[in-house]
Amino acid sequence: MIAQNQAWQGRAEVMELLIKSAFSGPINALEIGVWFGIGSTNIWLNQLKPGSTLCLVDPWRPYASKEDSTEDIGYDYKHMDDLSTDAFLSTYLNVKRFQNERADRGLRINTIRAEAKDFLPFLKDNAFDFIYIDGDHKYENVKNDILHAKRLINKKFGVICGDDLDKVPTDELVELSKSLKIEISYEGMVSYFILVFYWRFRKSLRRLIW
Repeated sequence: MIAQNQAWQGRAEVMELLIKSAFSGPINALEIGVWFGIGSTNIWLNQLKPGSTLCLVDPWRPYASKEDSTEDIGYDYKHMDDLSTDAFLSTYLNVKRFQNERADRGLRINTIRAEAKDFLPFLKDNAFDFIYIDGDHKYENVKNDILHAKRLINKKFGVICGDDLDKVPTDELVELSKSLKIEISYEGMVSYFILVFYWRFRKSLRRLIW
C-alpha cells in the first residue's frame, strides 16, 4: 500500500518549522514532485506567508520501467503508476479548495503537469527562495533536479531541501554504491540516492529531510 500523504509526522514537524522560521515575508517556492498534493504541498500552502507564489511540478503519469514493474525490488511501482491520474485529480481539487477557502491569503499557485527535466530548463536563474525536491527517484533525474535547484535558488538567501534521505551516507556506503551496476536498496537507502546526495550535499546531510 502506497500512502497518499507521505509527510509522516516526524517529517511534517521539520517541514513546518523550516518554512515558518526561514522566511519572514512572501517568497517564491517550488515543489518538484507533488503526488496527491495533500502531504508536503499542504504544509507549504498553510505555512507560506501571504502574497507568496507556489509552483507545483509533477508529470502525474506512469514512469516505472519494465524492470521496475516486474522485479522484486521492495517497492510497488505498478500500484504507484496506477494511481497517477488519481494523484493529479487530488492535487487539482486540493488546490482549488484552498484557493476558494483561503483567498484572503493571496497565494499564487501554479500547477505544472510536466517532467521536471523538461520544464525546469525554462525557468530563470535565482527565481526561487525555497525549493523542495521529492520527484523521480532515479539517479539521473535526482541529479538533474539538484543541478537545476542550485541554479534556480536565490543566491542571496535560499533554501534547497528534499525528502527520502533515510540514512546519511557513510564512506563505506558511498564506495559500495560506486561499485553497483543496478538499483538496489540497503540500509534504508537506494544506491543512486547515496551517490547523488553525497556528491552535491555531503556537508549538509541529515536524516529524512536534507
